[in-house]
Amino acid sequence: MSAQDKPPFPPLDLADRVSSLPETDNALDHFEWLGLMTRQSIDAALPEDWNYEGKRLLDFGCGSGRTLRHFLDVAEVAEAWGCDIDRPSIEWLEDNLCPPLRVFTCEVDPPLKSDRPGLEAGSFDLIWAVSVFTHLAGNSAEWLLELHRLLKPGGILIASFMGRLTHQPLTGEPWDERGTGMKAIGLDNPWEKGGPSVFMSDWWVREHWGRAFEVEIIDAGVETLNQSWAVMKKKPVELTPAELLAEKPRRWWRRR
Repeated sequence: MSAQDKPPFPPLDLADRVSSLPETDNALDHFEWLGLMTRQSIDAALPEDWNYEGKRLLDFGCGSGRTLRHFLDVAEVAEAWGCDIDRPSIEWLEDNLCPPLRVFTCEVDPPLKSDRPGLEAGSFDLIWAVSVFTHLAGNSAEWLLELHRLLKPGGILIASFMGRLTHQPLTGEPWDERGTGMKAIGLDNPWEKGGPSVFMSDWWVREHWGRAFEVEIIDAGVETLNQSWAVMKKKPVELTPAELLAEKPRRWWRRR
């Protein structure tokens, strides 16, 4: 389809697969608006001299294309990829928005079909993962390092996470930024309901994700998601998941 045409909406059950939409008659309008806000937030997080032309992009955890549908214009001059564990969502995208998009189903655990053409190490310029690491409890380090593998040298990863902006609104309990680090709740929650909820302190992200990436920005992302965004550049390092997660003594300095 032409990038100038308004893309079709997925069925409501796919758009609202993890219960992210309001229960109103205009739920799909909210789906459209939230995807547009995410696209604009991604654009705003990129370097001033960024140009999409010729780039390779990956929406990791694209669902039925809430954000990816807003990259149809980019897909005319670049490769815009998406992946998700939900096969029906990927099938809908294949039938309706491919080409110009390129999508595939991934497994719950990495790697991302590393033997598949187009998914070689060092092959993407930009990857974003919105509301993904917010639900990865047992394999977040493995997935972070898999995205590190896929990025080109100096490639950019934008990943949202829950913590100081999300914990109290979601759980009703105060957030302890200094004392928490990383914690998960709802470990038995099924994937079709969103899976576990994972919370991270800003300092934990800088300490642990910062071993694989230069953490350039931690700030609020899309307003209605109440999630923080980490904007990071790939470091030329090789790490194991254990090395990424290893705890080190911390000090807290009081400003004088």
